[in-house]
Amino acid sequence: MADLTIDIVADPVCPWCYLGYTRLKAAMEHLGDDFRFDIHWLPFELHPDIAKLGEPRAQFLGKKFGSQEKLNEVSHALQNVGYEAGLEFNFSEKDVIPNTKLAHQFIAQASRISLATPMMVALFYAYFTKGENIGDQSILERIAKEVGFQPEDIEDALSREAEYLVDEKMEKLVKLNIQSVPTYIINEQFLVQGAHPPETFAEILTDITKEKDA
Repeated sequence: MADLTIDIVADPVCPWCYLGYTRLKAAMEHLGDDFRFDIHWLPFELHPDIAKLGEPRAQFLGKKFGSQEKLNEVSHALQNVGYEAGLEFNFSEKDVIPNTKLAHQFIAQASRISLATPMMVALFYAYFTKGENIGDQSILERIAKEVGFQPEDIEDALSREAEYLVDEKMEKLVKLNIQSVPTYIINEQFLVQGAHPPETFAEILTDITKEKDA
């Protein structure tokens, strides 16, 4: 039995993080019972300076990509790649790019009660498939309840302590010079970046295991 710890650095508004986890999960399932995985999630803000209430997606990303036409092209390509992985990316003019600081506080609390992966996947789905604003506290609270949070867990997620914890985790990642996501830290030693195909992930994880056992 090979034990692998995988720290996933991600932001729930990063489409490649959603795609990357989906592909990683497929790789883990392919590797089967010979491997045992311990998954953790670490916070990253793609848009740290975005307004607390968020900004219209078309306007914000239109500027980033240079034009609305280019954004539409990128969005369509992403939908096609997502479809191949079984994911549904839906985009509309009403979409908002949220500030994800509060979402990361809920993910941090979810980690303390062994619900981090269900919470993260629920956030991905809410944002990319349902078009929900996951920067909105009421939406975060609803999603948290759906994945199993108790009232005291929600209270803890909203606390100043949770905010400090997220800040501390992000500062550590800055020191590691992690500037893009998704990034995977395997066994606190190997750094893998990008949303690789499942077969590539499986090969990487197998090679790391062989190196560990050598």
